[in-house]
Amino acid sequence: MNTYRAGLVGCGRIGTLWETDPPTPLTHAGGVAVCAQTELVAGASRGNEHLQVFGRMWDVDALYLDYRQMLEKEKLDIVCVATHPGLHRDIVEVAVENGAKGILCEKPLALSLEDGDAIVAACRRTGCVLSVNHSRRWNPAFIKAKEMLDEGAIGELISMLGICQGVKPFPAWTADEEGPLIHDAVHTFDLFRIYAGDAKSVVGTAHRRHRDEFRVEDISDAIFNFHSGVSAVSMANELTRYARFGLELQGTDGVISLEYAGNQWLLGVDTTDRLNEPDSRIEWYTLEPQPFPAVEEASSIQLSVEELVRCIEDGGEPSSNGEDGVASLEMVMAIYESQRQGNRPVELPLVDRSSQLYMLRDEGHF
Repeated sequence: MNTYRAGLVGCGRIGTLWETDPPTPLTHAGGVAVCAQTELVAGASRGNEHLQVFGRMWDVDALYLDYRQMLEKEKLDIVCVATHPGLHRDIVEVAVENGAKGILCEKPLALSLEDGDAIVAACRRTGCVLSVNHSRRWNPAFIKAKEMLDEGAIGELISMLGICQGVKPFPAWTADEEGPLIHDAVHTFDLFRIYAGDAKSVVGTAHRRHRDEFRVEDISDAIFNFHSGVSAVSMANELTRYARFGLELQGTDGVISLEYAGNQWLLGVDTTDRLNEPDSRIEWYTLEPQPFPAVEEASSIQLSVEELVRCIEDGGEPSSNGEDGVASLEMVMAIYESQRQGNRPVELPLVDRSSQLYMLRDEGHF
């Protein structure tokens, strides 16, 4: 069994600090540390305090304040990128130049489609496997929902509702570019693509209603149409005092609802009660709760690292590849573009591969 040398760039929240129970990893460092075929040997971070915490947590001595030095000296097989997304392109390009075989990159892949495209191209050119941490791709409940949908459990998929509220940790969060769309709703949009395929168009809003601390939106609502004929509504904001992330799949015969508070599915059941319709030809079905199938508890980050190793050894694509990372980011940028155009429908793919967020700023929206 081969063992792969792995290093982390970015020793912050998702890189290592979020880890509270190492046997059930939550972070990039935790996922690498528990994988039987990976050895966590080095870390890099711009801040020495976080870097030292990382070293103590995982018993790593090779600590760098400059990721370039780490990538040049340590000859890493796998590089985990858990920094601010604006840095991802440079880190990935240096990593592949220094022989990285696999990269696990935090979402969003970049802050512009141009950078996202360049990241994908660099990895494709060198044969480096690129996996983007859309974590729900490895979540057993979301995988089970896809199986149920494919098996016809709720009939034909008609529409989806994604809710992403209060999940950016205000007031401690300081990143200027990462509003609720880029920071968390990319997960919503990636899930939309899992169940409905590629987006065709979007009508969206991106407003800053209250919080002047950020030069980004604090609320966004959008309606997507997909090439498959499915439609979807997303609601994302940082205005709630509670955190909520959920997805509802609405089919012709039932509903699957996935949320941290508890997953469930509802099946349309024919009853003798026609909701008091006097005409017997009018048929209505009521939705009755069904127990959601039992799924095993699992660490998504651990599964992503293990999958990355398999892809390095055997070929194949990870569950969330670079193109998936670009696609979810493009859905965000399309919402920004719709806002720029006075909330008009915007077709995908976008021709302009720069950052529509920065365009909004330059035009005085934020």
